[in-house]
Amino acid sequence: MQQIRGNSYYFNSPAAIGGYLFDQNLILFDTGNDDSSVRKAIRELGEVSVHAIFNTHSHADHCGGNAFIQKQHSAITYAPELESAFIENPILEPTYLYGASPVAELQNKFLMAKPSCVHKKLIDETPVILQLSGTPVVIQPILLKGHSPNQMGYITEDSVAFLGDALISTAMIDKHPLIFTFDVTSHLESLHKLFDLEADTFVIAHGGIVEDKALTIQKNIDALELTQVLILKAIESGASTIDEIHRSLSSYYHLTENLGQHLLNRSVIKAHLTHLVSKGKLNFSVAHGFLNITQQ
Repeated sequence: MQQIRGNSYYFNSPAAIGGYLFDQNLILFDTGNDDSSVRKAIRELGEVSVHAIFNTHSHADHCGGNAFIQKQHSAITYAPELESAFIENPILEPTYLYGASPVAELQNKFLMAKPSCVHKKLIDETPVILQLSGTPVVIQPILLKGHSPNQMGYITEDSVAFLGDALISTAMIDKHPLIFTFDVTSHLESLHKLFDLEADTFVIAHGGIVEDKALTIQKNIDALELTQVLILKAIESGASTIDEIHRSLSSYYHLTENLGQHLLNRSVIKAHLTHLVSKGKLNFSVAHGFLNITQQ
């Protein structure tokens, strides 16, 4: 793990793992996509005892090492309340994407972490006070809904904010500009909230330490707003169903999809449609077995 400042560290794996180390007692912020990622992160710190895990959200690449840590260290796990249901019951992730009992192809490591227990379910931004070697350590939860239903970030006493996927790196957006979102309205609110967040350093899952916070936040906002513009243009050009909108976005973004990616992208489109309907820009109607989408 790389030291950021004071007792705060991070391990730059495919999904960054955060750490707060005090007197060989370790707090983890997310656990990566599997046992090996979190094992490597801990090994770099030597002989430590994992006291607690704070999960930002339930996606498998953020809680994939939970079960291993709980077995090896008996760590207490904290997670946002709604996300906890998915962490404890990973089958819910492919189920909600597919809309029914998921086909075998969707029951994979990418969508389903090993099930793990959430001991403390977080519902708001009340500070969490832990005792490490008899010393109180304060972790500040931050509500950052949008990318997932109930995502949270966490700020350490070193003013380091571990943000999970509340923010995506500029390099990642350049590579994958159709960014994943569950709730566009909440996502945009959370991004604007980050402009004023009192933390000296942002650490994000896919990109590590954020060098230019304002630029990165704005690029995330711009990416979400571009998708809305493209959806409206597709409808203006004659698209009237989700499949037709998906085809239009697939052409623009040059998407190459397997079944899981197709359903994830379809979910993103639906999230944007919900936002646009709530803003009074679109209408839904059903006729002859089709959900028709029209502009107001």
